[in-house]
Amino acid sequence: MLAYPEVPWWWYALVGVVAFTCFCVSISIFPTNLPVWAALVGVIIASVLAIPLAMLQAITNQQVPTQVMQEMIFGYMLPGRPVANALFKSIGYVTCSQAVNFSGDLKLGHYMKIPPRVMFSCQVVAAVIAAIWVMLVQDWILNSVVDVCTPKQTQGFICPGSNTFFTASIVWGAIGPRRLFSPGAIYSGLLWFFLVGFLAPIPFFFLARRFPLSFFRYINIPVFFAGLSAMPPASGINYISWVLCGFIFNYVIRRFHFRWWMRYNYILSAALDSGLALCMLTIFFTLGLTRPGGIKFDWWGNK
Repeated sequence: MLAYPEVPWWWYALVGVVAFTCFCVSISIFPTNLPVWAALVGVIIASVLAIPLAMLQAITNQQVPTQVMQEMIFGYMLPGRPVANALFKSIGYVTCSQAVNFSGDLKLGHYMKIPPRVMFSCQVVAAVIAAIWVMLVQDWILNSVVDVCTPKQTQGFICPGSNTFFTASIVWGAIGPRRLFSPGAIYSGLLWFFLVGFLAPIPFFFLARRFPLSFFRYINIPVFFAGLSAMPPASGINYISWVLCGFIFNYVIRRFHFRWWMRYNYILSAALDSGLALCMLTIFFTLGLTRPGGIKFDWWGNK
């Protein structure tokens, strides 16, 4: 890899300046109620958190979510602005998450012996295409799918993630954390968990240092607390499925069929993800669009 020239820092700076300028123009033209200085604060927070969150991702393969923290910060900064709160969360949380993902992609490219400048160019082109394509697909779905994002949508397009995003913007933006979590408010006791989260890793760190071969070295408090971050919209059946699959493939098979696990476990994971995407596309375009309103599926195991 030393034979390939590295990506100059000014390439990253140029992309960052152009993207942030477009963002500032957008929030200024449209009635978002998000000032430019607040957007800059979101970028600074994402920059500060990127490296420690990338370290946790590298150690545990888990991204610790920070969107609730972003919503609370903006809710105290500028209360009563739900749209601005959602945008601030996006530029704070999603920017940091994408930075960690981008680092992982560069690492994968390094392993695959792909020139860094080629990786950089592919990422930029893909980001531009995705930004345009996602908007077109979203616009088509919202104007073509009957009863989209409603609880009774026949094909299951109930939009749980979007509903959670909207509800969060109302709770943290319109109502605001000051009414819910400030001293004397109904949920003020929950603020103590910031102190719990700050202090909890300390004893396990020293226990793992004192007993390096004990069970304590497997305990990671940030991952432990981040485990429930998908709820909502994930439900109990999602967590049961995750725990069951993880136990079977990463404990039972790893312990009793290690060579199979070593050669095929990650390949199987990628195959299941790819198969799911292909099945979704196939079912939607071949069966879901065959008549107005689509077909209501009663799959085995759904109930």
